[in-house]
Amino acid sequence: MPDTNTVIIVLGHPADDNGNPAPILKSRLDKAISLYKSDAGGKIIVTGAAVYNQFVEAEVMAVYCIKNGIPADDIFMEPRAKNTYENAKMVKAIMIEKGLFKAIVVTSAFHKLRAERFFKKQLNDVEVVACPYPKGFSYIKKVVYTLKEHLILILFQLGLLNKRYAIND
Repeated sequence: MPDTNTVIIVLGHPADDNGNPAPILKSRLDKAISLYKSDAGGKIIVTGAAVYNQFVEAEVMAVYCIKNGIPADDIFMEPRAKNTYENAKMVKAIMIEKGLFKAIVVTSAFHKLRAERFFKKQLNDVEVVACPYPKGFSYIKKVVYTLKEHLILILFQLGLLNKRYAIND
């Protein structure tokens, strides 16, 4: 029996050139689908706009979830968020509207710290889980992605972020 009080939130990442989930996004989706199928949550929210290419991440994710056995009625799309802060704010609104108060946020290991920071400010009952790195993801890539995340958090603390990561709260 699924936990109908819990929603699984999948944070976006750019699709590939054909509009399919790229490896990082696929890894996040596979983790969320596994959690859903193990009854950890009764609904899924996919969140993300078209940030780096023309493909709306939420739409790409919803299609992938449906193709992998998630009923369309159990998927909510948030297609406007362009960064993690917006993901958290916009997902909170959906959760309130749908009467959902507990969340499991799925993201990548390198992104977990930033996701925790923003989602814990928006939601009272939230757990952030990291999916595995995609197959073939090199050690160097892991280090570079992790360093980028720490740099973003430092710049955020200093108030020096560009519009891409701007926080208006």
